Amino acid sequence: MAWQLEIHHIDVAQGDATLIVVREVAPFLNAAAPIIRSVLIDGGKLNKGADVHQYLNTTVNLNNLDIMIATHYDGDHYNGLRYLLQRNTHIYDNTIIFDQGEQGNITVKRRRDGTDNTTILNQESDYLRYLDAIQSRGARNRITQQVNSQKGGAGGWRNPYWLVNKEVLWYGFAGGVPAGAPIMTCIAANQYIRNAGAANPVQSGQSVDPKNEKSLAFLVQFNNFKYYLGGDIETTQEDHIMTNLNPNDDDAGRILAMKASHHGSDRSTSANFVNRLRPSAAFISCGYNNSFEHPRQEVLNNLEHCVNLQYYYLTEDRDDTAFNARVGAVGGPAPNIAAAYTPKAFVAGSWGPPDDAAPNKQGGNIVLRVTEDQSNQLPNGVLLLGQSRFTVTGYSADSVAASPFNNAHT
Repeated sequence: MAWQLEIHHIDVAQGDATLIVVREVAPFLNAAAPIIRSVLIDGGKLNKGADVHQYLNTTVNLNNLDIMIATHYDGDHYNGLRYLLQRNTHIYDNTIIFDQGEQGNITVKRRRDGTDNTTILNQESDYLRYLDAIQSRGARNRITQQVNSQKGGAGGWRNPYWLVNKEVLWYGFAGGVPAGAPIMTCIAANQYIRNAGAANPVQSGQSVDPKNEKSLAFLVQFNNFKYYLGGDIETTQEDHIMTNLNPNDDDAGRILAMKASHHGSDRSTSANFVNRLRPSAAFISCGYNNSFEHPRQEVLNNLEHCVNLQYYYLTEDRDDTAFNARVGAVGGPAPNIAAAYTPKAFVAGSWGPPDDAAPNKQGGNIVLRVTEDQSNQLPNGVLLLGQSRFTVTGYSADSVAASPFNNAHT
């Protein structure tokens, strides 16, 4: 059987949401209904949940969501998932859920002199609302509910690295992974990184409880095509991830596409990381006029200087004057990105305020597609005329209307 892979970078402004859709390509018109498998990784802020639902239900036309993943417990990543779980619709009733697991315990002082410390359960209010949303309806199955995201493993808890090296896209699918289908594997969780050839993952990071460093990271693989994403994970973890993903540091081990972690923050996506992965495309979920000035100039430089990178793509940072200055916009307040900015940059969506519903306005959603034939292309070497390894589509910013782009990556 043949397959097609879609990776949807959903425009949620300053936040993150990625939808993976795998479709079986039916060989005959009268064949049985083709298999469709879907995974949503993060859902943006709570106020973006409705946009994510509309995209899944209307744009992609999903009847049900198979897998939902919260990479970590930051509001701009998982509160939108809470909105979906509370929505009165069958689409999310039987969804399988993965996350970091229980937030874990923290030690607090009983006395000012630091003596007589005690351990209490660390559960933030948004996290408790997230748990309530999971239990609100349907037959959801939170697979990681017994994972202790800190130092667990005792008293019936699973270790914080329990999810590492597990395939999640086909989790619970009858018969296991179908022949030739794309797969999605967790390669990092709770500061633990997949360690090739070793029984247990390697631990990387501080001894405290930083949310971003504990992000879940994943590798999507479809034959020779590979795609990486890692929530808000930081360079401390990515330094280990890059050697795991491309152990020989060569073109044959390329990760053809990647999502820049932490919205293009300079705490991740280092030059060493980008150059080791050798992507042809990179994606940044940032947001209109965001207060963090994402993406940072250092990250843009790292992408610009990567010799393998053909294009990088941003969702909805189109009207940010700070970004305009960093990428060298010229010729007016709303130049077409492909022509007036750096030749490697595409900013998706129509120019104007966020959520502008005026005629001819387009969202900043960006879709990567890989066919069966494209997935079988070697990741390195020169392709024949007309061949590509994957395509990326969307609408780039324009002063009048959004101009569609359809980029073939080689």
